[in-house]
Amino acid sequence: MQNARKIKKLPNSSGGSPQREGLTWAKTSRFLALPFSPSRLDTFMQVKRFEEVSIDRLLAQGIEGILLDADGTLGPHHAREFNMSIMDHVRAMLEKGLKIAIYTNAWEDRFQPFQEMGVKVISNVPAKPDPRGFQIAMTDFLQLQDPAKVCMIGDNYVTDGGAIDAGMHFIHVRPVRGNEPFLHSATRLFAYLCAKLYNR
Repeated sequence: MQNARKIKKLPNSSGGSPQREGLTWAKTSRFLALPFSPSRLDTFMQVKRFEEVSIDRLLAQGIEGILLDADGTLGPHHAREFNMSIMDHVRAMLEKGLKIAIYTNAWEDRFQPFQEMGVKVISNVPAKPDPRGFQIAMTDFLQLQDPAKVCMIGDNYVTDGGAIDAGMHFIHVRPVRGNEPFLHSATRLFAYLCAKLYNR
């Protein structure tokens, strides 16, 4: 992961490393800190489904770029097919001028339908929630410089919520259920309950 800038791939490549889904210090430290750091749970918007994210509200808040989680947000864990309603909402965002890049800790090559629309797939960056990964995703893939103009959309306060630490906005989507590791779902639920406790 330290060689993220040295191993250069095309921005729309979906390569990656199996280590991205495993435990990292960034994930562990953020998970342990969340019960004591309510500001790190601040949520720009909460929705039940990705399609409910208001494009007009994003634009009104000056958002120019979207970092989009995949597993649990666009579909079940490791999904290879996505609902047409998901595709239509992504297309609508693009048509409104928003820049979009998929930022997932999963590493399969399965996002071609999105890439064909002009969505980039982030690769060879530190895994979420490492702030360095969000920074590179913003500058190298969205071609933006101001984190206040970027919003991460995802289902996990531990990983996707790391955007908050990077100065970005975070939209929480209720997870799409599917076949996923127990540890992943348990830590995600714990972080969600912390957010509810603090009314975030």
